Amino acid sequence: MASARLVYVLSPAKTLDLSASRISQCSQPRLLSDAHELISQLRALSQAKVKSLLGVSDALAKLNYDRFQSFDVSETATKVSDPSETLKQAALAFNGPAYQGLEAHNLSESDLEYAQTHLRILCGLYGVLRPLDLIQPYRLEMGQKFANKRGKDLYEFWGDTIVSELDALFSEEEANEDEKKQRVLLNVASQEYFKSLPRDALEKVGISVVDCVFKDDGKIKSVYAKRARGLMCRYLIQKRVDSLQGITGFDLEGYKYSRAASSDDTFVFTRSAAEQKAALQQTKAKTATPTKSKAKASPKAKRVAARVEKEEAKVDDKIEGDGEKPQLRRSTRKKRKTD
Repeated sequence: MASARLVYVLSPAKTLDLSASRISQCSQPRLLSDAHELISQLRALSQAKVKSLLGVSDALAKLNYDRFQSFDVSETATKVSDPSETLKQAALAFNGPAYQGLEAHNLSESDLEYAQTHLRILCGLYGVLRPLDLIQPYRLEMGQKFANKRGKDLYEFWGDTIVSELDALFSEEEANEDEKKQRVLLNVASQEYFKSLPRDALEKVGISVVDCVFKDDGKIKSVYAKRARGLMCRYLIQKRVDSLQGITGFDLEGYKYSRAASSDDTFVFTRSAAEQKAALQQTKAKTATPTKSKAKASPKAKRVAARVEKEEAKVDDKIEGDGEKPQLRRSTRKKRKTD
């Protein structure tokens, strides 16, 4: 079984968990100066323009306008070494279906250390993040057409920067290895985010891409596929998978590798309706059982979390996370002109 150097990329989530982190391990985003450049431009937007850019309600527009204005870009922010009421590790702060599947808060210390060199989170504001990189609350989708000093959108802003970061990651690990391994990037991100990694640029630095597809009862069902992406990352981290063959062993929550539906660069995992139902029942039972206790949030953190939850609930678009386009909830209410 030929070994490979695996790195997996995941999308962020729109929803955030701002409760206190019980994990002290953390790191600083590598592209903070770029993020601060974006923030300086976002701060110049009026609340109305923030609303238009993000495509959200007045309530969420105000929330994120305030976030941009209060975003800490001081030198102190680049030296902070602990989670706080306004800083939390990316894999713990993001709270969409994929991150519920990843369950970073239940990974061991050694698992988190391993994830630091194998899992990367693509991000509109920070470019690319390690799981334990500290982030501030924000909302900025990679696919949103935010004209900036580098181009017409965030894809042009980041250019080949993220690919260069991935190339550096592979190179750092190769420097400590005697055996030459194939560079493999496992795509468990949404199309919107993976578009930030030009395939020709990846090929130039010798990185091969393998896409993961998850099907339930023969179809790709968004919310289940998102959770499966996180489950896949959890599986790879805990099993320390280092080969393409090892990826095909993924079997969490009833998924199985389909050799017939797969190809060399696309791995398809499927499960039946019955297996999906059984997995949902197991998940419900698991969430009903207390796991590791979380650290108690301070009164201020609780107020911030409650405010965010309240503001998120006011919007009509149901936020599913993972950077996908929001699906509108059907409502019997009279349509409002402002939403």
